[in-house]
Amino acid sequence: MDLYYIDYLSVHSQSWLHRLPAWSKLIALLLIVAALISVEYVVLDVAVLLAMIIIISTAHIPLRLFFALTLYPVVFLVLLYLSIGELTLAAALLLATRVLAISSSVITVFLSTSYPAIFGTLQWVLPAFLVAALFYSYRSIFIIFDSFNDMHIALHLRGGLNWRHPLTALRTLGMALGHVLVHAIDISERTADGLTLRGFRNRVYYLGETDVR
Repeated sequence: MDLYYIDYLSVHSQSWLHRLPAWSKLIALLLIVAALISVEYVVLDVAVLLAMIIIISTAHIPLRLFFALTLYPVVFLVLLYLSIGELTLAAALLLATRVLAISSSVITVFLSTSYPAIFGTLQWVLPAFLVAALFYSYRSIFIIFDSFNDMHIALHLRGGLNWRHPLTALRTLGMALGHVLVHAIDISERTADGLTLRGFRNRVYYLGETDVR
């Protein structure tokens, strides 16, 4: 999953869906999720999923990326199925279609709306410190993603992990993950110190769509 490509699509694409105000898409998302949770009909779930596919197709967003992101929750859904002892086929089908419908709706919004616009809209209804925390948590994902990429390259240059010797491989993997964790914490602390020196007071100001592009 290329986070930078997803970020690029949400910010620089010029389709009709991207030009819609962020608040309208977020309100539509809330209404869709509320309807999916309150109404237990497979037909509604399938209709929402098909509608999202059509919307994504007309917004010039790669369907391959859309399906890849939408199907991520299926992994957790399978784990949920395995943890439930008595699960009927009808309940399993309803749960699967509902999860896919909700995930496709969320992915549609995030692929067509820049993150500053999303957080700029959220500050209307959420406390400023919470919006700032969400904003910088999102940016931290990219820091961790870069750290994982560096770790992968370093392991590859050192010959990778030899699973013929599992204890050695697990020790090496543990050291690599520890390095990623320490590196991420160090960068986050330096970022926090830099923001404090520049007068940051737990509030993010969003100046509008023209400033994002």
